[in-house]
Amino acid sequence: MLYYILPSFILIVMVSMMYISKLKLKSYATFLFFACFPAILIAVLSGDSGTDKNAYYTWIGNSFNGNIDEVTYEPGFKYLSVLLSYVYPSVYFIIPAIGLLTSIILIKSYSRNKYHLVIFTFLIFPYFYFDMTMNGLRYGLSFALSSLAAYQLSKPKKNSFLFFVFAIFAVSMQYSSFLIVGLIYLSQINFKKVHLLFLIIVGYAVVSLLDVQYFENKVDIYNDISRPSGISGLSPLVLFITIFLLNWYLQKKLSWIYFVILGLEILSFLLSLKSYSGLRFQTLMMFTLLIFIAHFQTAQLFGKRLLAVYFLIACLSLSLKMRNFMNEEKFVETPFIPYEFFWERR
Repeated sequence: MLYYILPSFILIVMVSMMYISKLKLKSYATFLFFACFPAILIAVLSGDSGTDKNAYYTWIGNSFNGNIDEVTYEPGFKYLSVLLSYVYPSVYFIIPAIGLLTSIILIKSYSRNKYHLVIFTFLIFPYFYFDMTMNGLRYGLSFALSSLAAYQLSKPKKNSFLFFVFAIFAVSMQYSSFLIVGLIYLSQINFKKVHLLFLIIVGYAVVSLLDVQYFENKVDIYNDISRPSGISGLSPLVLFITIFLLNWYLQKKLSWIYFVILGLEILSFLLSLKSYSGLRFQTLMMFTLLIFIAHFQTAQLFGKRLLAVYFLIACLSLSLKMRNFMNEEKFVETPFIPYEFFWERR
């Protein structure tokens, strides 16, 4: 557990010191990379650690070992795996490479100013980072690309073309991110006729690439997974509402889209009482909320007291994630705990 906690606190300390300092940079990407470097090493150098990593060994291996037709997940991730196999055809290379790519995209997406640093460090990183880079590789890369798409619309000069490009990449990595980019589009982009043509082309491409077997397999998987306990969905709901209320207090007034996201989170929680898929949607909606907080509202100036509140939220997020890691040890072949480096692989 120390391997996850220590890099997290290194990041928190470095970003806190940067935030309260008077140092100002045009971009904080290089600083954030070095602050995240210990955590990146943990993700990239990991061996058989990560809940779904054992499954990814099979899926990614099939994508370049002549069994690509057996790979039923999203086409973007499938062909990214094939592309990386031309560099080095080994799942032990491809999986860390995807984790590194996800890390770089996240750093790019949340390093424009000190406000971004705070949101990433205290709200996104503790709950999501290790899961995105060591376990849910598809959703991790997809959510990172969704963040990069949002970044294109939060710049002083919006770039809707690049938004669409990164949005397509995001959806091609995992279809669920369509909800994220869809909410961003509806709330941030003024519809133009040229967008209609673009959406028709995108829609045709998505339908052409859509694998019905993918969704059939998803239904089978969720039917096979035992129904989660009520507490499983309650914890992320409490975290979501805590962040939502704090943000509401700071902003005084929120756009309608935030209440749509809140409603979807509550519906996801109700679904989690019946199906494991509800937990996945809760994760999706929490990340969506954090994208909007980071990119589509006025950056807040935090005092030390408020920074301490964010620190408490980070501790809550990290403790919830560590609890999840500890509870899975007996049920999966590649648990997060105990952590192992790749040279310790059994």
